Amino acid sequence: MSVSKFLHLGTALSLHTRLPLSPLPRLFPKALQFHHRYCSTSSSAAVAVAAADSTETLCSPDPHPWPEWVTFVDRLKSKGYFTESSLTDSVYRDMGVVRDACLSFARDRYDVFKSLSIDDIQKVVECGCPNLYRKAVNSGKRLRAYVRLDEGDVCSTCSLRGSCDRAYVILKETEADARTVDIVRILLFYALDSLVLSGGEKPPGRETVESSARKLLSELIELSETSPDPALPKPAVKALKRKDDSLDFMDDVPSQDVEMKRGDWMCPKCNFMNFSRNKQCRECNEDGPKNVGMGDVEMKKGDWTCSQCNFMNFSRNIRCLKCKAEGPKRVSADEVEMKKGDWNCEQCGFMNFASNRNCLRCRVARPKRQLNPGEWECPSCDFLNYRKNMVCLKCNCERPKEAAAASEYEEQLWRRPH
Repeated sequence: MSVSKFLHLGTALSLHTRLPLSPLPRLFPKALQFHHRYCSTSSSAAVAVAAADSTETLCSPDPHPWPEWVTFVDRLKSKGYFTESSLTDSVYRDMGVVRDACLSFARDRYDVFKSLSIDDIQKVVECGCPNLYRKAVNSGKRLRAYVRLDEGDVCSTCSLRGSCDRAYVILKETEADARTVDIVRILLFYALDSLVLSGGEKPPGRETVESSARKLLSELIELSETSPDPALPKPAVKALKRKDDSLDFMDDVPSQDVEMKRGDWMCPKCNFMNFSRNKQCRECNEDGPKNVGMGDVEMKKGDWTCSQCNFMNFSRNIRCLKCKAEGPKRVSADEVEMKKGDWNCEQCGFMNFASNRNCLRCRVARPKRQLNPGEWECPSCDFLNYRKNMVCLKCNCERPKEAAAASEYEEQLWRRPH
């Protein structure tokens, strides 16, 4: 009896131990399942949002290739030059949105123009105008007059001279006063140029222009933090002879009176006028007409056709712009009319303008000038001044004492005895 009872008791204990302990977790089964589903959904959504944000950050393009331009536009934003509706992602690249803000700032800060680097202004405008817009051309001419560049020399080397109806035109004295709005307009056109935005291949000398343009933007950013001097007189506003103010937008449209030469063509996509040698539109890269032949192109004195690829180059091009082949042998410097201050490079023989401190071809420094008695070089801007000038005609820097002393000594030597 005892054995059977013990066996029965052991079996009962064994069965009791094997029973599952399920009643405890099943007290709140639905609540636990809901909590699990909620946590899973929330974390999945958070991960999805974070992934979307990181993807958007990684995929979003740079606002503009020039950081200085982005900072300049941001400064205009902070100063209230934009309306709320115009503050879109494309504000850094949209001419229609950013133009009015830039020009309004330039007119408000007429006082900062004289503080900008003359050397950088010269580098920006010495290669010509950025386009054929009437206001851009006039601003370029005013700035060249301000830095004392010869307008004829600049126009003769400008790639747009064949289509510009104001090439070689000298502004009247009443129209030649440069202002902040002139340099800002030129910087605006260079910053929003298609070559800058697309990062395409740039013509020779363009890197120098863009480098100086970016320096000037940095200076404008710094100068914008200062308050205008209330003692400075505001520029007089000239009366404009316009039939209708609604036609103001036509000021920045290329002149329709530009003379087209044989073979030149208008782009069907953007209406930009191209030279006959252009196979693609310079403005939008649209393919040009197929029937343009090099025989129809009017070549000017010094222009040359590449013997390798038959591309027509301007006379100033040392190498072919298309295939980089060497150009023809240059005309000797003795056959070229040189003006006062112009110099020939001792290393490569290239003739440089007086304003060039380095050779434009090989970048060798200019040799020491042969000065006439009494003449002196400005230590600030390197401008060549006559003996009568007590301050530099270009930057108003005072005449060095040693130059003044030498001039006075020479004057005593040449003075007639009493």
